[in-house]
Amino acid sequence: MDWFYLPMVKLHTLLAWCSVLLFLVRGLAHQFGAVWVMDARLRTLVFSSHVLIVVSGLSLWGAMHHDPRYEPWMTAKFIALGIYFATGHWAVGRGEFKVIGYLIALIALAYVMGVSVTRQALLGL
Repeated sequence: MDWFYLPMVKLHTLLAWCSVLLFLVRGLAHQFGAVWVMDARLRTLVFSSHVLIVVSGLSLWGAMHHDPRYEPWMTAKFIALGIYFATGHWAVGRGEFKVIGYLIALIALAYVMGVSVTRQALLGL
């Protein structure tokens, strides 16, 4: 499993950081009036990166035999990911930008990243 696990973790991490950077850049660019923020090609790139993150995440999940029923951090991560996807799509997904949705999505995304690193639902509190 070592030949699979480490490259998949690195790919998953790289894709996650790319997604975070794209989301941050799009939000900041919108604040400065950039027109390209809602470009269909960029939205396709974002969607594609999310699909690859999900595929690599599910691959790691299956390989490591994690079970969200017994691991609270995994359950919390999935809930926060759902909030991030929903509010992120609401914030930038329909051709208009909603600041409150963007901020909620950023908070959910920060939580997802914290849980991914610490593997604790309460982030060590």
